[in-house]
Amino acid sequence: MSKAPTLAAATHDGGRRRLLKGLATVPLAGLGVPAVVAQDSGPDTEWAMEADVVIVGSGIAGTSAALAAAQQGVTVLMLEKMPFQGGTTAKSAGVFWIPDNPILRAQGVKDERLDTLRYMVRLAQPTLFRADHPTLGIAADDFELLGTFVDHARRVVEALMAQSALRIMPWLYAENAVWPDYYGDIPENKVERGRSIVCDVKAYPERHFWAGGGGAGTSLLWQLQQGFENRPIKVLLDHAVTAVTRNGTGEVTGVVVDNGDPKPLHVRAHKAVIFASGGYTHNVAMADSFLRGKIWGGCAAPGSTGDFVGIAAGLGAPLGNMNNAWWAQVAVEVALKTRSVPFNVWSTPGDSVIQVNRYGLRFGNEKIAYNERAQLHFVWDPVKLEYPNLLGFMIWDARTAQAYAGYDPIPGKDARQAHVVQAATLPELVRQLEARLVAIADHTGGLELAPDFLANLRQSVQRFNQAARQGKDSEFHRGETPNEQAWQFVGLQPVDNPYPNPALHPIADSGPYYAVILGAGTLDTKGGPRVNPKGQVLDAQGAPIAGLYGAGNCVASPAAQAYWGGGGTIGPAMTYGYLCGEAAAAERPKRA
Repeated sequence: MSKAPTLAAATHDGGRRRLLKGLATVPLAGLGVPAVVAQDSGPDTEWAMEADVVIVGSGIAGTSAALAAAQQGVTVLMLEKMPFQGGTTAKSAGVFWIPDNPILRAQGVKDERLDTLRYMVRLAQPTLFRADHPTLGIAADDFELLGTFVDHARRVVEALMAQSALRIMPWLYAENAVWPDYYGDIPENKVERGRSIVCDVKAYPERHFWAGGGGAGTSLLWQLQQGFENRPIKVLLDHAVTAVTRNGTGEVTGVVVDNGDPKPLHVRAHKAVIFASGGYTHNVAMADSFLRGKIWGGCAAPGSTGDFVGIAAGLGAPLGNMNNAWWAQVAVEVALKTRSVPFNVWSTPGDSVIQVNRYGLRFGNEKIAYNERAQLHFVWDPVKLEYPNLLGFMIWDARTAQAYAGYDPIPGKDARQAHVVQAATLPELVRQLEARLVAIADHTGGLELAPDFLANLRQSVQRFNQAARQGKDSEFHRGETPNEQAWQFVGLQPVDNPYPNPALHPIADSGPYYAVILGAGTLDTKGGPRVNPKGQVLDAQGAPIAGLYGAGNCVASPAAQAYWGGGGTIGPAMTYGYLCGEAAAAERPKRA
């Protein structure tokens, strides 16, 4: 029999609060996050459904896992907690980062394994990286996980192409312009461009298109889901997994599901359960407890509430990489209304535009990769004892408003958005920003603009304008890397700029001026239980928990703090998900 409940665990599910009745829980490290104790299973357990492999989640990791398992001839049941399929992948641009991919090979580009790993480790764990060390300075198990991705990524893409309608093309930011890695300019990167690919939907013109002719996340999923036909894969929506079941020998035998009925369902997994259920961006308690800084929301699907963290902890699985996420800025006032925002701020659009903090000072390169730019909000001032960049204020003029209309967060032409401030003069813009801060004070600790904000802002604009005329941002080097240059006009016709650096143009001396309040957010988090190269979840002794796998944002990502390039989220999730599916299908059946 299962233990009596000691603490009720509530989880958020698509706008509903669900009480996990009958589950024993214990506090997780005093952080207020419930660890869900597994329910016992046995000969008398009433199973509502069964399959060889049960997959929790329907994004890229789960979809890839389903195809891999079904290819081995086993039955697959996918359980999705939300009323729609696809998870965060469905909201994404659908890019996947694949080293040594088929397109690079066809072009004769050599993407050597060790070179790729040096680039990956340099960004993932920079404090440990040593180029001449056998494991590049990092722990052997971390190195093995990264090596597994590099070794199998191309094979997985080729297998998925053979098993579904997936077709690939390079990720382009303009016609015939291949996107560089986000840090293609650093010495450790020997292949600057071409690792980021997208699905090619020219053969399916009815599908959604994205910049460069490639399909977005919905198109990627659609192409892969064509492989579900004539395979033993079943998908159920509105089925939230709340716990796992274990037999008397400790093997995972299935899951407990809340589908809205009064009584939870027990679903049998004869071979294994694979979690691909997303991160915890939208679990405020977990985000506040674990992440390295304050986030306001993110573009992760609403179901990314960290369900697997508590379930894994209840099995004694140690957690890893819980302080990291795939970072990006968000419009704070939008996130306060809906934490699952439609878009992150991928690049600060425009050329006559800057971001300043509460002191009216620029605090970083506005064009640098979003993963790094968002972390500028986490800077702590040990003298003033504050986060000076907790909020950033993106300020632009009429030129950028018109030339970059529709490049989020700049509204489209003739559009007005409530979170965008507009004023005829800088003093009036500042007064409106002060009023906005009063309105959201309960969420910001009463953050205010410094008394000298306007004076400093004017000086910041003056310095920026001088740099724009010279074409050189000596303070933050804006617009100097290949990635920054790619983001400047993505999806747009190039904007005429008479100055030397296309990312820099003087801000006008007269209004109108515009502003939006920005803060840190995520695409999703990337921490959870640790796994081995097969995707098996590990216990406290480092041994696999029999019958339990995980992939994607719900487990400890070997990427650590890195975001190697476009699709640095989807590429590994696709690869590890597939490896999970292969390994799970090969498991022996387990006694209930």
